[in-house]
Amino acid sequence: MKCSLNSNFLVFKSSITDSELDDIRNSRQYFSDCYLMSSIETLSKTENGRKILKKQIQHDDENPNILNCYLYSPLGSKIRFAIPTDTAVKGYESVYKYQPNEIIRSMDISVNEYEHRYKSKPLICRIRDDFKDYDFEYNLPSNFMKMLTGKEPTVNIAETDFNINLTSRKDEVMELFKRMQTDKNHNLIIATGAKDLNGHRWHVYVLEDVDLGSNTITVKEKRGNVPQTLDIDKALDKFKYIVGYFDKDLE
Repeated sequence: MKCSLNSNFLVFKSSITDSELDDIRNSRQYFSDCYLMSSIETLSKTENGRKILKKQIQHDDENPNILNCYLYSPLGSKIRFAIPTDTAVKGYESVYKYQPNEIIRSMDISVNEYEHRYKSKPLICRIRDDFKDYDFEYNLPSNFMKMLTGKEPTVNIAETDFNINLTSRKDEVMELFKRMQTDKNHNLIIATGAKDLNGHRWHVYVLEDVDLGSNTITVKEKRGNVPQTLDIDKALDKFKYIVGYFDKDLE
């Protein structure tokens, strides 16, 4: 059974449910798709983010064993990927074996098919493709967020800059943290670069919360799937960039 590409936008009534969205938070990372899993989870935290996910990921009314995933092409048209949930698609057997969450698994396959068609990943991310089984692995969060939401991230601090960490961008980061302190409706990720944090380099985390009173932030990485609280100064030293939205940006 093959994935199908269809550039015609079809309306389906069976959006994924709130329960399915909540279950994403319990799903763990098995492939090099931390950018995808962290982006989807952070979108699931807010009202407009959930609306987008329900619009972009829908059960097929005609076939209950199909999950339709929609991504925006580089030119802005909506592309449908129809992914079977009950039968492994040829070439993706490992994805079905190791990733039990249907939404994450179907989005992994959709992004892989999308990449085959458009070669949209930045060159620096495609360099590793020859050494990986799947092209959905390794991507910039901003690239995936735009594919999924149709909107450029409104927050992007140093994602593609040549910085080692965020210490040189402290003023900008602290302004963001102040905004996060008062506006809890945000969809943000934070990522390491060459610096190691608990054995992870070039790894994307959900940026869950900030507490300026205790000078800490809370992040969550999807392999262990456990929130971690860090002193802000340590976070500035360890992390390289921050990307995402505030919920009102997604209206």
